[in-house]
Order: sequence, then structure tokens, then C-alpha cells
Amino acid sequence: MADTREHTLTQVQSPLAPGEQRDRAVLLVSGNAVTPGLAARARLQIVGDELYLGRRAEGLPVQASVAVLDDGLVSSQHARIVRGSGGFDLEDLGSKNGTFVDNLRADGRTRLRDGALVFVGNHVGVFRMVSQIELDAIKAELVAPLGPVATASPALAVACDRLRRLAASEGELFIVGETGVGKEVYARAVHEASKRKGRFVAINCAAIPRELVESELFGYRAGAHSTAHSAKAGLIEEAEGGTLFLDEIGEMTPEAQIKILRFLQDRELTPLGATRPRRMDVRIIAATNRTVVGPGKSGLRDDIVARLGAAPIHLPPLRSRIEDLGALVGHFLGGVPAQGPRFEQPAFRALSLHAWPLNVRELEKIVTTAAVLTGGKPIALRDLPEPIARVLSAPAAPGARRSTGPSPTPAQLEELLRRYEGNVADVSRELGKHRAAVWRWIKKFGLGPQKFRRSE
Repeated sequence: MADTREHTLTQVQSPLAPGEQRDRAVLLVSGNAVTPGLAARARLQIVGDELYLGRRAEGLPVQASVAVLDDGLVSSQHARIVRGSGGFDLEDLGSKNGTFVDNLRADGRTRLRDGALVFVGNHVGVFRMVSQIELDAIKAELVAPLGPVATASPALAVACDRLRRLAASEGELFIVGETGVGKEVYARAVHEASKRKGRFVAINCAAIPRELVESELFGYRAGAHSTAHSAKAGLIEEAEGGTLFLDEIGEMTPEAQIKILRFLQDRELTPLGATRPRRMDVRIIAATNRTVVGPGKSGLRDDIVARLGAAPIHLPPLRSRIEDLGALVGHFLGGVPAQGPRFEQPAFRALSLHAWPLNVRELEKIVTTAAVLTGGKPIALRDLPEPIARVLSAPAAPGARRSTGPSPTPAQLEELLRRYEGNVADVSRELGKHRAAVWRWIKKFGLGPQKFRRSE
């Protein structure tokens, strides 16, 4: 594959530092239906001014950038992405099987939005405009991933870079993300990267009765209460020398939060019924699924939020990192025998177009169940849940993925408005919903897009 030329646009009066300007175009190849999990070197294609997509590089100028796709449904010279006036366009080069953008066939030149899905043969790619910082983070992740699956998502790659650099420290970490995005997975990855010799101990604060959280965390001495017939070590003590992961920490009672805050300050543990504190070497990583963290919004005391990290690390939802879908599917199906291609092409496309309201956890359950039901044969549309299979039954609106998921929560909508700096059109594309519906939710939830817009 030829080296891709990189080109930097000059932005006048930009409020961003040069490395933060999203002025580099890339195609992040999610995977293909035959082999969803691709080699790392194939997942990142830098567009520069022009990138050809095809099965062969022969016949193109020597200096041309080419993404060579090993795919029987891809023509020798299938399509190209080219810099146009004010953006980038995709042009089909007379391919036999056509090129599709966001589930619509590309005729002539099609303007690519940031996050557009590009379907070429069995392959699925995501077009992104990224900054140099994001590009460097993606390259680092593809070479040496922090978690079990290398991410090509700009947002997640930057978060992983930050987590990797913080892993060696002893300080607390605060991870924020929707249910099912993998908060515990990345907390465990941080623990492993930290080389701490103790255990990784996880507790879901929302799954324990509120009245038992304190005794589970801090333990108790015999006779501390009516059922304490013998002493019991708490989870903090079990994590001695290691890491304690507090998932859904916002579900803790205010009293338990005060005790956790005190422990964070002095690292001393006093079990229920004890009188003398013990010094403990435990690192705390906390997490919440409430994507908006602030006064009165996360279920946490302001002082504990400040102690955990005034700038929490956000993990993006799966719908915002479809470029990782193939790698995730390959990881989940790694232990399931297959006798041939993993997917029929329509089924893999449907997975890419689905909104994934329950995130990575939902993806794992769906694909592993389908793989078992098919007995090693390619997964077809009929093997997927009906809402996912239905996504291909009608063309999507231009520039939007069809959504079969529920309406967003206030926290989810606010997080999207922040990410897209108040651009309601981009938010509606991300959700796969009509813009009018998004405006209705904005009014209903009392959210003003103008406060998220970046001041020049």
C-alpha cells in the first residue's frame, strides 16, 4: 500500500492550537463482512488530498495514495475520496457493485460529512476529520492498545492516551460513560498497566442495597451489628496493594460518599465497629453512567467529584465509534468456530447502521448469540434481532444513519450537544433522528444549544 500524503489546512483566527485543529481527513476502516477484525495497519487510511479505494494499485500514478482492499466485491479501481471546495467528496469510479454513503448509493460526487459511513464491497469505513493530536493517539493505539481491542476512534484513542499516561500514578481516576461502553474494561486495563501487585476489585454500587454499601466497602468487626457474628473484610481491604473500581459511584448514599471522601484524603480505613484506623495502599477508580457531571447532576457530592478528578475521562458510546465495530466483533467471535465468512454483507452493514442504544454490551450479546445459532455459517439478516435487520428495509435520510433506538435521555442529549458544539444538525445525524424531533427534546429538557457553541 502506498504511503499517504498528509496535508494541513491553515485556519485563520482559529481558537484552537495547531495540533487541535481537525484539519486532517482519514478513512477509518471498521472491517469487512468476511473477516470483521482487520490488521491494525489496514484500519487507518490517511486521505491527504486524495485516496483511491480498490483491489489493486496498478494503473494509478506512483505518488497516489491507495487503500488496497482484499475483497472480491471491490473493483480494481472502485472509488476515491478527494478534497473538494470546502470539504471532501466521495466519487464512485464506475465500480461493478457500487459505493454507498450512509446507506445511500453514491452517484457522481457525494459530499462526506464527518462520521459518514462508507460502504465499499464487503468493507465498511468511517470518514473522519481529525486533529494531529487525535491522529497520533490513533496511531499509538493501533500499535499498542490499552484495552483488549485497539480503538481507531479519535475520541476514545485520546481518552486511552490519557489513561495510559495516568496509569503509573497513584492518583484517583474518574471515568464517565453510558452503561455498556466498557468502563470496567478500561479501569482494569489501567490497573494492569499500573503494575500494581494487588488485586483489581470491582463493585457496582447500584447493585448493592444502599444500606449495605458501607459494610461491603469498609468491612466490620464481630458484634458491629446484630448479624455481625464474625468479622468481615471489606472490599477496600481486599484491594490492598491494588485497585478498587467503584462503578456507579453516584448511587452511593451521602453517608457512604463522605466516608469514601475521607478515605481518599488520608487513605485510612476504619471498619464498622472498630476504633483504630488502618493505613491502606489502595488506588480508587470511580465511574458513573451519568454523562453530565456537575453540581446536582451526577448524584455525587461536589467535593468528591473534585477529589476524583475535576476533568473526568469520557468514554464515547458505540454509536460514536462505529469504526471499532469490526474489531469488537472479531474479538467477541474469536472463540466461536467459523467454517467460512463471518457475515453476509447485508448483515454486517445493518450492524454498522444500528444506533446501539445499549452499547458494546448489546453488540457482544447479539453477535455471539447469532454465531452460535448459525452453527458456524455466515450470519445473515434473519439471524439478527428484527429492529437491526429492519435498518436496511428502507433508504436512510441523506447524511443520517437510521435509528431504531429509544429517544435520548437529557444527559445523552446534553453530551451530544457539547460534543458537536451546539450543532443540532450534527446531533440529529448522530442520533439518526429528524432535526425537528431533536429540537422538541431540546425544548422539553430545557437545553440551549447556544451555550455549547464555541466562542471565536
